[in-house]
Order: sequence, then structure tokens, then C-alpha cells
Amino acid sequence: MSKIFKIAAAVILLNVFCYGDSLWCPDLHTDDFVNLADFAVLANNWDKSGSGLKGDIDGNGTVGPPDLEYLIHYWLKSYECSSADFNLDYKINFKDIASLANLWLTDANSINWDEKYDLDNSESIDLGDLSIICRRWLKTYPKPSDTFVSFKNALAAGNVQAAVSFFADSVADDYTIVLTEMQAVLPEMANGMGQLELIYSDDNVAQYEMLHDEGGGVISSFPVYFAKDPNGIWKIYCF
Repeated sequence: MSKIFKIAAAVILLNVFCYGDSLWCPDLHTDDFVNLADFAVLANNWDKSGSGLKGDIDGNGTVGPPDLEYLIHYWLKSYECSSADFNLDYKINFKDIASLANLWLTDANSINWDEKYDLDNSESIDLGDLSIICRRWLKTYPKPSDTFVSFKNALAAGNVQAAVSFFADSVADDYTIVLTEMQAVLPEMANGMGQLELIYSDDNVAQYEMLHDEGGGVISSFPVYFAKDPNGIWKIYCF
């Protein structure tokens, strides 16, 4: 299987299954925190219908009770809607500012427009986006591989409950059954797991290839898929 095909497969799989019902961000005021400012935005559009309404968090075209329920779920919690880690090195630094500078003062009508740099959803790359980068300056983020290391440690300890906590909610029950049936050999399985090699990654999904020692000189490889949960934490989606 070619690397290009693997990348395409990863994007399709994760976007279809993980983001088929993707929710809009609860940080409507784009200050990386869910509070009264976000409630005010939602209240301003309450009971309105249309496309692209701020406050339509569930994306059903109407601002109403389900959106308020979602906002309450993240009330007074930190939440970053858009990643400012443009070069995907899991930290905010001068490289990200340089990337933003390349599109400075472009807008949605520009030929080279790229919405991922529009951190405040203003349809323009300007001081609003720069201020968000400055607010997150030198912040570091966990990598998908960090999640996998913790998962391996849980397997090595034979702790099914801990191991399952590193999976996406949508697949956790299935893996609970599988790992429970394999509990006696989990430490041995963890010991045979090799290094992860990055195949593809963007803001929300990632695919790695992992080597596994089957014993007897046999080495196999298989993909490991990751997806960010609504809190921005990398979870294993397929292993």
C-alpha cells in the first residue's frame, strides 16, 4: 500500500466516522474560554434559523435548547476552537507567526485564502488572529504518540480500564470487550509494540504506522489512527 493511499484512507476514515456529526465550537467569543461572553452570542441568535449562525453548535440550522445544553457542558472550561500550531510541532512559537505572516491581511476573497489561519472566524487574517497566537505563546500540546505511550504502559500493567480510557468514546466499549478477553496476554502484547512512524497528521486526525514483534523473527506493521475529542485530547480511534 502506497504512502499516498494510506494518507487518503486515514483522512476518509477519521472524517467519516469521527466527524460525520461534528459539533461546532462552544467558544463563540473566541477567547479560549467558555463563559458569559459565549452565552451572550448564543442568546443574540436564540431561536433563529439559517446557515452559519453563531450559536448553532450542533449544526442543525437553528439556535435552540440543544446548543445551550452543549454550551453548559463546557461552561467555565478552556476550549480552543482552532489550532494555532500551523506547522504541527505541538507548540506555539515563531514558526507559527511566520506562517500567519505569509497570509497577513488576506481575506475570504483572496486567491491565497486559507481559513485555518482565520482563528477568530472573522474572514480576515489580521490582529485578531495574531492576538490569539500571542495568548497561546509558547504553549505546548500533547502528541498522539504521547497518548500511545500511556496506552502501552496501561497494557503492560494489565489494566484494561486504564487502557480503554485512551480510546475515543465511540469505540471504547468495543475495545473494552476485546482487551478484557486478552487481559492475560496484554503485558506480552505491549512488550512487542515498536515505535510509531508518522504517516499523516492535521489539526484533528493523525495516522501512524507501528511495528510489532510477532516473535520468531517476524515483524509486522499496521496503522494506528488517532482523533481529537471535543476537549482537544488525542484519542486512539482504530488500533
